[in-house]
Amino acid sequence: MLNRNALLLVAGAAFIAFDASSASAQARRTPTSTRRIPVSKEAPGEVAPPRVDTVTVYRTDTLRMQGRTDTLRLTNTVTRVDTVVQSVPIITRHVGGMYFGLGGGVGLPYGSIRTVNQPGEMAQLQVGWQGLHTPIGVRLDGTWNRFARNPEYGTIPFGDRSTLLGLNLDGRLDLPFFNATLGSSVRMVPYLLGGGSYIHYNNLRIKQDLDNGQVPAGVGPCGCAFIAIDDGGSRVANSDGHGDWGWNYGGGIGLHSGKKEVFIESRGIRWNHASNNSSPNAFHAAYQVPIIFGVNFF
Repeated sequence: MLNRNALLLVAGAAFIAFDASSASAQARRTPTSTRRIPVSKEAPGEVAPPRVDTVTVYRTDTLRMQGRTDTLRLTNTVTRVDTVVQSVPIITRHVGGMYFGLGGGVGLPYGSIRTVNQPGEMAQLQVGWQGLHTPIGVRLDGTWNRFARNPEYGTIPFGDRSTLLGLNLDGRLDLPFFNATLGSSVRMVPYLLGGGSYIHYNNLRIKQDLDNGQVPAGVGPCGCAFIAIDDGGSRVANSDGHGDWGWNYGGGIGLHSGKKEVFIESRGIRWNHASNNSSPNAFHAAYQVPIIFGVNFF
C-alpha cells in the first residue's frame, strides 16, 4: 500500500515539474516580429484571472478481516396443539328373536307343602322366542328344586330331602312401561308369564288339612304329615317319584342390552298332588314359588 502511494506522489510531482519546465521554456524564448504590436493599458478595474492548475490525488484504504466467521443461528420453535374432542354417542343395537337362558335362585314351598318343607336351592334352563318390538312371546323352561328338610320331620318315614323337577310352557307378555327409563343403551322390560306346568317329585312332604273334627292320621308334631303319593292308602317314603299337572303365573323385569337380557322373576307354580280329596285325609293344593335371577342370550 505504501509503494502505491509513493508512486502516486512521484507521478504528481513529475506532472508539476513538467508543467513548470514548459512554462520556463516559454519565458526564455524571445519572440521576434516585424510588426510592432501596440500595447495599451488595460481598462481600469479589469483583473486577469489567475491560472489554476489542480492536481487530484486519490487514496484508497482497504480493510480486510481474515479468519473470522460469525455464525448467528436463530431457531424459533412454535408448538401448537389443537385438540378437538367430539363425543359420538354409541347407540346399542338391540337384538330380539330366539334366545337361550339360564338362572338360579331359591324355591319356596307354599300351600299344603309349607311348614313340612323348608326353602331350598333352585336352578332353571329355558329357551324361547321374543321379538324386540313384539310384546307377545313364548318360552319353555325346566326347573330343578330341592327343598330343605324341616328338622321336626326327619328321614323316618319320609326319606331323603324332597326334590321337584318342573316343565313349564308359558306365554310371555312384555309391558310397554319404563322401557326408556335407563336410556337407549339398556331397555327395561317388565313382563308377565303364564301357562301350563308338569311337576315330578319324590319324597315330598305334604300336610293334611284338618277340619270338621278330623283326626290326624299322619306323623310328626302335628300328626298330619304324609308323603305326597297315592298308593292305595299306604303313604310311605317314595324315592321313585310321582308327577302331576298344574299351571303357573307370575312376572319379572328384564334389562335388555344388545344380545343379552338380565332378568329377575318370580311366579307361583300350582298343582294338585296325588291325593284323594274326598277322603278324610283332605289336602290343599301345593305351590312352588321360585325366585330366579338369570340371563338370556339372543
